[in-house]
Amino acid sequence: MKVIYHCYGGSHASPVAAAIHLQTLPADRIPTKEEILALQLFDRVSPAMYGTLFPLGLDNQGNEVFVLGARNDAEILLKVLKGVTRMIGEDYQDYLFVDVKPCINIWMRIGGFLSRAVGLIRLGRPLVTWGVRKAYPALVGLVEQTHSRLSHYKDGSR
Repeated sequence: MKVIYHCYGGSHASPVAAAIHLQTLPADRIPTKEEILALQLFDRVSPAMYGTLFPLGLDNQGNEVFVLGARNDAEILLKVLKGVTRMIGEDYQDYLFVDVKPCINIWMRIGGFLSRAVGLIRLGRPLVTWGVRKAYPALVGLVEQTHSRLSHYKDGSR
């Protein structure tokens, strides 16, 4: 399977969810701000990079994990990916798209906007990091649901 965590910009919530999935960040405690800031993509995706699939690694079950910033166009991008998989002879059901937007809180929105859209990194980054720490239990829950969905796929019950 290929697991694609997607959100608005692909710079905050989806890289954190992917890191939880890959066990780069812990599932049993809220990480420090330093642990969050050390993530490869955290607060580093620019608007020019929206729509880019970023491969982050393989999980312990051999699933490939990706991050995608889809802005508000996730449905269109997912339709395109579905069509492309058919064109290249792959099964669309081998792709699991996980929308991380429901986990995003107001602090993440404000901080992400200030940091990524306006360029006020010194103001936005602490806010978005604080927001991620507040949203962390929801992100862990989403990743746990994703692992459960993956186990159903492995069992052959798509």
